[in-house]
Amino acid sequence: MNIDDLKPQRWLRKFWHSPYRNWFFAGTVAAGAAAITTSLDLSETRQAAAVVFARPELDALPVVPKNMRWGLSMDAFHLSDTELRNGDILGSVLTKKGVAYPVVAALVENAREVFSITSMRMGKKLYFLAPEPDATPRFMVYEPSPYEYVTFQLEEPYRVEVVKRDVQTEIRAASGVLETNFWQALTDNGLNDNLADGMIDVLSSSVDFYHQKVGDRFKVVYEQHIVEGEAVGTGKIIAAVYEREGKESFAFHFQKEGEKTDYYDFDGRPARKAFLKAPVKFSRISSRYSLKRMHPILGYNRPHFGTDYAAPHGTPIIAVAEGTVVEAAHRGGNGKFVKIRHNGNYETQYLHMSGFAKGMRPGARVAQGQTIGYVGSTGLATGPHVCFRFWKNGKQVDHLRLNLPQPEPITGALLAEFQVERDRLIALLNTVKYRTREEIYGKQTTSEPEVLAHP
Repeated sequence: MNIDDLKPQRWLRKFWHSPYRNWFFAGTVAAGAAAITTSLDLSETRQAAAVVFARPELDALPVVPKNMRWGLSMDAFHLSDTELRNGDILGSVLTKKGVAYPVVAALVENAREVFSITSMRMGKKLYFLAPEPDATPRFMVYEPSPYEYVTFQLEEPYRVEVVKRDVQTEIRAASGVLETNFWQALTDNGLNDNLADGMIDVLSSSVDFYHQKVGDRFKVVYEQHIVEGEAVGTGKIIAAVYEREGKESFAFHFQKEGEKTDYYDFDGRPARKAFLKAPVKFSRISSRYSLKRMHPILGYNRPHFGTDYAAPHGTPIIAVAEGTVVEAAHRGGNGKFVKIRHNGNYETQYLHMSGFAKGMRPGARVAQGQTIGYVGSTGLATGPHVCFRFWKNGKQVDHLRLNLPQPEPITGALLAEFQVERDRLIALLNTVKYRTREEIYGKQTTSEPEVLAHP
């Protein structure tokens, strides 16, 4: 660097005409809560509601020493933090900590191919490590999730590094009895929303979760992720059963050779239907398919060849079936949309998105339930919703009136293989005792979870 470049006037002129000026003065930390489950609370008496199936590789989970964090010795640093708020500018946050403007520019440049600074979320914290309380920090750390962290070296060579944490997987099980509703039973067991979504996903074809009944009960065996000795997010569901009025509905995790993992019921039929009913979870229909509807913006009658699902801005939109993306574009009254071909007979389209999910481009393969975009109001829309359109043999139809095809069940030798795995998982579920709320919180519970050998 030329010594003249360090002169304030010259550096400011360079900075003003550089690409960093727009980022520094206009770039804001992306607003909105990104809800990431960080732990599964099994403290106090709730521990009794969960069963842990031991696995040999988990006998000694790695625990980070108390004086080490993010690969750095905390004995050598003073740690402070700043919570990101709506409208925060990373450059301003750093300069308040004594970091010079050229360092900010270098960090942004070095992060370009490593980590998107604009992906930082309101409510998350920035951690600063300084040699002493009032000194300029030497490192900044941001944790996007419990699974990884990003270190920013605030001195030469201004390295930006994303570090993936080691994740251990533990097999756990829980049960619940509905005394008020499904969500209360989950809360009583310390189970998180991700696991609830997974159970609803694999059981919804046989269980009506919108009409719950007191006395319904469930068991679930699932993967619990462990990071640095702490329980964090959950992985896949291995087996689940939901019982209503004596009728049991099962979902078993089973992977065919050469094919992706899926779920099947007791008889080997796919637990998921070929097509989901809606592209947005827990939404409401705000406008149905109609050949004659008064358009809310244009003000005259015209056909409405879709079904509108109202949902908050930014709500994930999911593919109702697996398929191939035909279009992902922004055009006219449709706004931002994705169109998917599912086979030779069926296509679906999702309109008015606020944005696309990563990887949405023509030719991309998508799985059923995969997020393809986010609810918005682009194009001709009066409010946030997704207009869902459905084609059968090239003609737009009302998908709510269709008798859609069901996926084929397992047959032949593979069925026998599945039945062996099914019986093993049923035996695993049978080791779990149904617990009422009184049993979970009452005196008869123990303070430690029961540990069983993995069958």
